[in-house]
Amino acid sequence: GEHLEADAYHKAMQDPETVIIDVRNAYESAIGNFQPPENGATLIDPKMRNSIEFPKWLNSEETQKQLTGKKVLMYCTGGIRCERATALLNQMATVKEEF
Repeated sequence: GEHLEADAYHKAMQDPETVIIDVRNAYESAIGNFQPPENGATLIDPKMRNSIEFPKWLNSEETQKQLTGKKVLMYCTGGIRCERATALLNQMATVKEEF
């Protein structure tokens, strides 16, 4: 995936055809999250206890419906979590043409 600087990320959050996935653990997400502007992107919280749950969540029919045709932004607290999540999403996008 492409790394965005803060100003580009905030601008992308204004697009209603964008979804934002909070890739952090559920307890981190409960503390707070990015709030997209009104009529902007949609925030999705997978409510994961750990990153091992992400592939199952990503493959669910409900998640697929939320992501189809959308630009996807992600955020996390750092480390490898976003890198792994982005790689999985990109891999799925090459398999599923409707993405």
